[in-house]
Amino acid sequence: MSKRDNQSKININGNKNKIVGNNDYSTTNNNYGSTGKLATLFEKLKESFDNSEEIEKISNDLKRYTNRRDTIGLEEKLKNANKSYFYEDFAWLKQEFYKKLVLYQNYEPAQEIFAYILAIVLEKNINVIKPMMREGATEKEILSAISNEIVEPILSLIESEGCNDIIGLSSTEIQGMFHYLTGNCHINWVV
Repeated sequence: MSKRDNQSKININGNKNKIVGNNDYSTTNNNYGSTGKLATLFEKLKESFDNSEEIEKISNDLKRYTNRRDTIGLEEKLKNANKSYFYEDFAWLKQEFYKKLVLYQNYEPAQEIFAYILAIVLEKNINVIKPMMREGATEKEILSAISNEIVEPILSLIESEGCNDIIGLSSTEIQGMFHYLTGNCHINWVV
């Protein structure tokens, strides 16, 4: 007959996704716990990247934002709003996002991440920025709202969900998403 260890004195502690047990403090990571949608998508992307799992199609969710709705681009929209002086900066921001979009376009989780964030950007434009424009908000107020109501909350969401952001999204790319949507005729600078 073998002698069994008494488990009543084993100390087990948890910290998010880590379980520490026994006295050797070895850890076992699991995928349980409260991870958000973005954290889950970033983890799927990392796994796809690690396994070189690529896809050939672009998700329908992402297509709704990448397909142009009409032929008026960013430059013309800024011109129509008498804001041509923004074109150089906004075009650069748009291009910075577009580079990431192209780099990760063959990874389904990345497509889902981009579609998810672009949907947030578009929703904030419809419910925050557009009403400000209709009410005659100043340029400074609108630009501040883009930063405070769109860029910062999205970056905070990525951070709060503990995302392993292998894409490296920064305020540059998030703001670039706003101008990318403008260029693809989802957002207007004139109401």
